[in-house]
Amino acid sequence: MQQRRIQYMPKLIGDLLDIIYNAILVIDSGQRIIFANSRMRTMFRAAGHELDGMAITDIFMPEDRELFARNFLEQIRRQQEFETEAMLRRLDGTSFLGLLSGTLFHWDNQQEGMAFAIHDITHVKSLERSLRRSERVAFLGRLVDDISHQIRNPVQVIGGFARRLEDRCDDRRKVRAIVREAERLEALLETLHHFIRLPRPRPEKMSLVRLIRVAEEYLLPRVAAKGCTWVAEYDPEELSGHSLLIDLPLLLEALAAVVDNACESYRQGEGLRPVCFRVAWNEGDDLPCTMAVRDRGCGIAAEHLDHVFSHFFSNKTRHVGMGLTLAERILEEQRGRVTIASRPGQGTEVVFHLGRERRRPIRTTRIH
Repeated sequence: MQQRRIQYMPKLIGDLLDIIYNAILVIDSGQRIIFANSRMRTMFRAAGHELDGMAITDIFMPEDRELFARNFLEQIRRQQEFETEAMLRRLDGTSFLGLLSGTLFHWDNQQEGMAFAIHDITHVKSLERSLRRSERVAFLGRLVDDISHQIRNPVQVIGGFARRLEDRCDDRRKVRAIVREAERLEALLETLHHFIRLPRPRPEKMSLVRLIRVAEEYLLPRVAAKGCTWVAEYDPEELSGHSLLIDLPLLLEALAAVVDNACESYRQGEGLRPVCFRVAWNEGDDLPCTMAVRDRGCGIAAEHLDHVFSHFFSNKTRHVGMGLTLAERILEEQRGRVTIASRPGQGTEVVFHLGRERRRPIRTTRIH
């Protein structure tokens, strides 16, 4: 077999095929493998010349060998070249989805041979499925957006007429109920519209210390307007030198949603109403930056804790219940995550887990 291999594949050609990036396979007129380059051996997890002498049909799955594999080879003979997708079997018994491109040629003695290039497209197919799911989600988003637009106009008309009737109606409570529910529907539709049209993140590198400064400038007036006290819990010196890759406007929006929830956890008239802002860096973690907002308010019951990130879930009246849903989506799209811990009567802490600068040095540092 080794002599046949050398006869059919001159050393120079064999060496060239062995160093190119694509996986290359050559068979003789008996449909036996006479050459497999290093990429092919790696792809099929074969040692040395383990593939040599094997029937080409043996790399197909058992159920495809009799019909599909033979039809594939026949198409190459008829058309001179042919391409198809197939599940292929490695020598260790595992399988993958391959794209096979076959070409017919003849040796000097007019014997027939075929050359194949094989690509593992398992990951590509997975991406295609993800894209189709994304397209379906985008379609549903547009549909919901159109529906909300159609509902918003009648709701605004109902609310407008109800406000006019309030001064003329004998039972103002009923009219106020209509106005209140119309306003709640308007707020729900506005929140839904905003959630659907949330832009995709455009992350930029930012130092953690600067991020904290900008966040406090944005959130402090918000907390003060709700009658709460801002409490900072971090050491700027320990956090200096660290950077994140984030979309700042979106992250501020997520923080604002959590801070609003923290302020609203307190009952009216309560004395101290602290909103604690804690930032830490844990070097050993995959997401080393933790940014937490903690309150000492009413807390969340254990049976409700699993549902707090669900759309429209709220145990407060006249609340849409999309704040944590919005925050979770923003963090996930920036490759972070959100966790929550709460005890009734003791308060709630929501933690943002953020990743470090993820770009490779080849994109950020000049090589000298």
